[in-house]
Amino acid sequence: MIRALLCGCIGIIILTSHPSSGFAQFRELTKRIPDGANAIFFVDVNKLQNSPLGKAHNWREKQEEAFEAGIETIPPQANNFVAAAKLDLDTKHPEWQVGLMELKYDPSLPKVAVRYQGTTDYISERPVAVLPGDIYVVKFMENVVGFGTPATRQDVARWITRYYDNSLRGLSDYLAEAQTFADAGSPIIVALDLTNVVSPQMARSRLDSLETLKGKQVDLDQVAKVLASIRGISLGVTVQQTMTGAVKVDFSEDVSVLKDFAKPLLLEILGRQGMMIDEIESWDVTVSGNRVQLTGPLYASGLRRIFSLIDAPPSLQDAKAKAATTGEESEADQQKDLTIAASQIYYKSVVSLLDELRIKKKGRQTMGQIAVWFDKYARKIDRLPIANVDPDLLSYGGYVSESLRTGQSDVTSAAARSRIRQNEVPEQYDVTTYSTPIGANWTGQYSWNGWEATPNWQRTGSKMSNVRMEEQIKGAKSANDVMRDIDNATADIRRHMTQKYGVEF
Repeated sequence: MIRALLCGCIGIIILTSHPSSGFAQFRELTKRIPDGANAIFFVDVNKLQNSPLGKAHNWREKQEEAFEAGIETIPPQANNFVAAAKLDLDTKHPEWQVGLMELKYDPSLPKVAVRYQGTTDYISERPVAVLPGDIYVVKFMENVVGFGTPATRQDVARWITRYYDNSLRGLSDYLAEAQTFADAGSPIIVALDLTNVVSPQMARSRLDSLETLKGKQVDLDQVAKVLASIRGISLGVTVQQTMTGAVKVDFSEDVSVLKDFAKPLLLEILGRQGMMIDEIESWDVTVSGNRVQLTGPLYASGLRRIFSLIDAPPSLQDAKAKAATTGEESEADQQKDLTIAASQIYYKSVVSLLDELRIKKKGRQTMGQIAVWFDKYARKIDRLPIANVDPDLLSYGGYVSESLRTGQSDVTSAAARSRIRQNEVPEQYDVTTYSTPIGANWTGQYSWNGWEATPNWQRTGSKMSNVRMEEQIKGAKSANDVMRDIDNATADIRRHMTQKYGVEF
């Protein structure tokens, strides 16, 4: 659900202010989050919809349409929404993920189960809907609902029981800080707890490969010490007539050593991890104390990308009736109309998601970014409502998500091969002097008496560049091949469905 949460993480605009202790609007939701979460996403839906920008663009109505089509993540009938996950930060796969919503209405879990072809259950004295994909929807209160995945019945029972026994430990210190800003009124907050994730030795071993630091006269051991002290990264958005976003990275150590190159270093690290929002490149940077912060304008495309970091929860409202159900229609005709309506929505949803993916794939994307988005959109397609959808169309949807996962695997493999091959490039010495490695950078000091200091040859020459380029080309070709095959399959299924039902898809 939040596997790509690293992708954007944000800090709120008024980061220097202290939130009022009187606000606690998300506490009813966060107190139900299982122990161990290291990523969290807060959305004040009401504040977004009622902002000057939201009213001007009629976000409430548009959000309802987009959510029903499967291309919007946040339920429009929620007042507040929180998603949390425990991420494996190496693979960026969630060990578990949950979402909690405070709704404007009391949902019917049996109807939710029918809509997604799931079942109902009663676990630890609470009603539960069990949906395909190991998704459990739990009604905690009349208008407070949670969902989690992947999960077993036993996991869900422990989650519910521990909440009602008051034995959940709550959020980590860093995520709890993010909640204070969300409670203070910022409509969108995303935060990732990175405390103790990397050691100074691990950080130092990765610095030599960063383009930002090449040629810089800087103490890399000190840089590694600072980077290893990272507490977390967060992203926040404020909305008035326009949107403003800010990314903040918090450390335990003073970050002044990063001052001259903090922004390009942060952008390079985020890009390598598939964590970029396009607008960030133009944002202003401030480096102060234990924090690096980027602030600037955020546009609709960036907001959509932030929302796409989490998987859409199942729709808890009754499905809108699209087909006529007059008494003159036979049962078979009514079912056909229902199948056509559900199938058109499903087809539109898949195509819309693919269009979004193409936009993200354009531009200067790293292989890591492409891999993250391929996997993210495969899971979005898997989670679309499937009740009453034509079986042939469901097979097409399955083919699309499987193809995206294949592409994600190919691109990830290309990135891994690139790292391995670059590490295997031997140092090559100039045969005329038997001294300077060919294509290497000298990082020693020069004085009047000659070279001093210990040589530190960097294998950054043409061979490493060629290796990197070769694997990037292979990865890009795999991604392009996947999208081409999907385009062909999309054209085929559109023709097939139009001919089968005599209506346009």
